[in-house]
Amino acid sequence: MIRVGVDVGGTNTDLILTGVGQKHVYHKVPSTKADQSIGIIQGVKEICDKAGIQPSDIDMFLHGTTVATNALIEHEGSKTGLITTMGFRDILHIGRHRRPHNFSIMQDIPFQVKPLIERKHRKVVRERIIPPGDIFVPLNESDVIEAIKELKADGVKSIAVAFLFSFLNPIHEKRVGELITEYYPEAEISLSHEVISQYREFERFTTTAINAFTKPKMRSYMKSLEKGLKEIGCGAEILIMQSNGGISGIDGVSEKPVSTLMSGPAAGVIGTQFIGNLHNHTKLIGLDIGGTSADITVIPEQLLEINFQNCQIAGYPVLFPQLDVISIGAGGGSIAWADSGGGFNVGPRSAGAEPGPACYKRGGTEATVTDANVILGRIDPNNFLGGRIKLQKQLSEEAMSCSICEPFNMDLKEASLSTLEIMNANMVKAIRIHSIQRGYDPREFALVAFGGAGPLHGCDVADALDIPTILVPPAPGITSAMGLLSTDLKFDYIRTIGVLLDSAEESRINQYYREMQIEAELQISKDSQQGKEKRDTVTLLQMDCRYAGQGYELSIEFHGFNEYWREEIQQKFDTTHHETYGFAFEGNPIEIINLRVRTVGVMPDLEVPHADDTQHAVVPTKVTNAVFGTPKNYQDYEVSQYERVDLPKGYILEGPAIINGLDSTVVINPNWQGEVLYDSTIKLTRKGVIS
Repeated sequence: MIRVGVDVGGTNTDLILTGVGQKHVYHKVPSTKADQSIGIIQGVKEICDKAGIQPSDIDMFLHGTTVATNALIEHEGSKTGLITTMGFRDILHIGRHRRPHNFSIMQDIPFQVKPLIERKHRKVVRERIIPPGDIFVPLNESDVIEAIKELKADGVKSIAVAFLFSFLNPIHEKRVGELITEYYPEAEISLSHEVISQYREFERFTTTAINAFTKPKMRSYMKSLEKGLKEIGCGAEILIMQSNGGISGIDGVSEKPVSTLMSGPAAGVIGTQFIGNLHNHTKLIGLDIGGTSADITVIPEQLLEINFQNCQIAGYPVLFPQLDVISIGAGGGSIAWADSGGGFNVGPRSAGAEPGPACYKRGGTEATVTDANVILGRIDPNNFLGGRIKLQKQLSEEAMSCSICEPFNMDLKEASLSTLEIMNANMVKAIRIHSIQRGYDPREFALVAFGGAGPLHGCDVADALDIPTILVPPAPGITSAMGLLSTDLKFDYIRTIGVLLDSAEESRINQYYREMQIEAELQISKDSQQGKEKRDTVTLLQMDCRYAGQGYELSIEFHGFNEYWREEIQQKFDTTHHETYGFAFEGNPIEIINLRVRTVGVMPDLEVPHADDTQHAVVPTKVTNAVFGTPKNYQDYEVSQYERVDLPKGYILEGPAIINGLDSTVVINPNWQGEVLYDSTIKLTRKGVIS
């Protein structure tokens, strides 16, 4: 099976092609922000030429996209309306009042988290469902028709429908959806019970609003992508990465674009796990450094998901499941600058792709992390990105001199090392927060360093955290695209029931689980070559539980009913609560709040190409000069420089060393050594440390 994985970043679009010969084929093209599909289509044509095949030979096309994310962050979605229960027009604006000072009644809402739907486009209608799903006030259809006509007249393109307690009985939302189809068939529709059938009205309303806000743009993009691929002869199945680390068909994500808000970073998490597991490391820290940001994930033997209490994107709460990955403003384009108080800062401001670092010679005048690496000799100006871009070291020195040397009275090397030290410290701090503060010891983990700049900084970050092992994937800059090819179809469904464990009805729980399982299996069948190919499926059942009276829940696995199922849930929740918070109220009444079903459709394994097995071959090297150490204690070294494509399996690399590649530069610090593994992954270990 010939598969292509495509991950779109802010600067470059990364592609990987497998299934032709013994090697993976890698490629990069510039991203086209106005329409990502333009760059993708060009990239597909070029990688097919590179592999010696036609686009029509591709069987499966997998894609990580930032379309919905960018639309949300940049507030460039469609004009959106809301139809909701009378009296609840302003839920989106009021939000959940989490004040930093409990005694204060004031709340400032930052500009960037202003409601996605203007107040004049929020319409209320008479209706009310009450627990356990009874109709207290029937839906007033004349109110609904009037609201639809007003929204249509105002030019609203997408309508969100969110009623109180619709997760218990969606009959009113379904009817409103029918009326919108009748009176305004051109409008996109997002019904809250279809987007996320979970209680907490502010979070559910906001998640539905995000879905409606981004839906027209996502559907348009998916149509453009599908059309573009067909025009070059590629009729392959198209699957899109979701925030939960699974893939879905284009119809599914067109209906639920909110499921893709962390599409790109999720692919990086899956790529991290794939590389780690390939080399028998199950405790992993992923460090993906790009041009403007660093994505960090901690994998303590299993993938972690962000607790919905803390799950926010661009300041908006999102209930849809997503893998635990954080982004900080630390990348190759991060700018080094002096603030008004005389402080030395690196990031979060970035030079981006345009104008880019000063050495790019595109008009950038401020020193960046990339400029610092050029000055220190860690990036070869004549061999950057395989020689495709010639860098100007003199411009880096001029920018660093002006931005940092003069304000802080430093020489060029001291200023450059200080820039890297601050950048690395920011990443180390983020890793510590997401590992040590959660009870995970980084010394027991391996660091997977990838992205265009990850392998440049891996040794420094690992030294600061006492991490003994670093894995650098075969194509670091393409690792997220590789993650696309190593994941499965995955669908999450949730149903709020809100009952005490002691009074929960086995038949009712069974019914809800079965309904969600059927829905998931139908979706997997639909997304498997349009139903032509049968997938093996794996289903996980979960319950969100809490002690009676608590405000938030914890998820536990549910393995089915037996004579002692209530006792097992009680014991499992007590244990989970103790592991999470350090204590448990053993024996206290438990509420089952939500039922969850996760169904996985197993995809073909990613083939692993082997490196050349020519251990005795003479590897071409050249000697260059590079600077290592601290800002106050640094040293010039003669450094061996290699081309990554020349390194055979089993080759040992003694630090300091620099390895140039098409998509990334690997820096091995003086106190580290490397070994080329069977799949061309480079394993770095600290000298004198057995790993």
